Amino acid sequence: MAKVELFKIFIILIFLVSGLYIFYPILKKKLLLLKIYIYTKFFHKILIEFDISAINSKYGPGSFIRAINQVLPFNWGKCYFISSLYIKKYFHPDFFLIPRPFIKERQFIEFIKSKIIHKFILGPIFVPVKWNSFPNKNIWKERRFKDLLSLTKGIAVHSKRVKEYLMKKTNTFNLEHKFKIIRPCTNFKPTKIKSFIERKIDILFFEKYADLNRIKQGKKLLNLFKNTTKNIVSVRYGSYNKKIINELANNSKFIIYFSFFDTGAIGLKEIQNHGVICFTLQKEFVIDKESSFYISELESINNIELAFYKIMNIIEKISKSNIQTDLIAKKNQMFNKCENALIDLCKSIS
Repeated sequence: MAKVELFKIFIILIFLVSGLYIFYPILKKKLLLLKIYIYTKFFHKILIEFDISAINSKYGPGSFIRAINQVLPFNWGKCYFISSLYIKKYFHPDFFLIPRPFIKERQFIEFIKSKIIHKFILGPIFVPVKWNSFPNKNIWKERRFKDLLSLTKGIAVHSKRVKEYLMKKTNTFNLEHKFKIIRPCTNFKPTKIKSFIERKIDILFFEKYADLNRIKQGKKLLNLFKNTTKNIVSVRYGSYNKKIINELANNSKFIIYFSFFDTGAIGLKEIQNHGVICFTLQKEFVIDKESSFYISELESINNIELAFYKIMNIIEKISKSNIQTDLIAKKNQMFNKCENALIDLCKSIS
C-alpha cells in the first residue's frame, strides 16, 4: 500500500514540475509585469524602454544592444529599465531609448504630430554616418540634427569628446544639456586570465580607421615597434573572429588601440577585460593610470615618433614591476559592465 501511495505522489510531483516548466515563461512574464507596476506605481520609478529591434545585427551595434539586453530588467536610483520585448501593449514608458534608430523623416514628422517625440532618447548608435563630412546635408538625420536634439529627450553619446565634436559641427552649444553620456560596455568575462609572464605577445597593435584615413601613420608606428626587440602582433578591425581575438588578448601584455572615431569600441573593452594594458588616443577608454594610458601624440600626424618613445618608456617602466593581470582584468570588468552604462543614463535624465 505504501508503495502505491509513493507512486501516486511521484506522479503528482512529475505533473506539477511539468506544469511549471510549460507555464514558466508565461508566469515569468506576468511576474515581471507585476514588478514593473509596483516599481512605477508605488516607488515612482522612471520607466525606460530599451529598443532591441536591432539585436540580431552581426556588427558592433548588435554587440552593444545584446550586452545591454543581458542585464535587463535593471533597477537603479530613480530609473527602471526594461526591454521592449516585454513592455509593449502593457505600459506607457516615460522614455524610449532607441540605440540604433531606423527612423525615416516622415516618421519623425508623425512622432512630432503625435506629441511623443519628447520621450525619445536616440543613440548612442546614431550619428554621424561619416565623421569627416558631418553634418551631411543629404542625410535627413544629420541635416535636422538640431531639431532632433531639441525636440527629443536627448541624444546618448559614448563620451564627452563625441559630444563636443557634435556640438561644434552643428552649433548646438545651447543644447548641451540634451546630450546624455553613456559609456560603451560589455559583460564579457574570460574563463582564464594568463599571468603577465605567461603572455608571449608584448604588444598587440590594433588598427581601426573608420572613415578617417591614418593608415600611413599607423604603418609608420607599427614599423617603429617592429624594429625593437618586442614581439609585435598587428590586427585590423574586421579581419578576425571572436575566438582569434580572445586568444590574442589573453596572450598579450599591452595593446595600442590606433583608432580615431571609434565611439563604442566594444572589441577594445573585451580585450581590456583580459587584463591587457591599453594605450589609446581617446581619453574615454582610459580607466585609470595603471591599466590604460592616454597618448595625445597619437592624434597628430607629425608626432608619431614622439608617441612611440612615450609608449616604449611606459612599457619598460611597467614591465619591471609586479604586474597582476588578474587584478587588472577584474578592475576593467567592473568598469566596463553594462549596469554602469545604464546608471550613467539614469544620472543624466533623473
